[in-house]
Amino acid sequence: MADESGNFDFSRRSGASRYFILTTVTCTDFTVGDELLALRRDMVWRGLAVESEFHATDDSLEVRTEVFDLLRRHDFRVDATILEKAKAQPQTRASEETFYRYAWDYHLKHLAPKVV
Repeated sequence: MADESGNFDFSRRSGASRYFILTTVTCTDFTVGDELLALRRDMVWRGLAVESEFHATDDSLEVRTEVFDLLRRHDFRVDATILEKAKAQPQTRASEETFYRYAWDYHLKHLAPKVV
């Protein structure tokens, strides 16, 4: 699983993020995903307000508590690459696609040898 945070605005204006962060979660098998899906279905049957996916910012405390209790029982690896956008070279920030590709290349270059 992977997610990113931040935007592609390299200015220092209000609303422009200072960092672009890539985060990946790796597991040895699909058990945690299967259990999260089962938990979501169970929550729907119990009438809890859940969206199509879990999102800690938007979910109720009850939903977050159950999700974190489930996650606590599993082993997984979390890796994040934090890029300070102001330090990106001009050629790297030439386009959103170029910066995005660079960010992923940099993240995977250091991560892949450790998880493969």
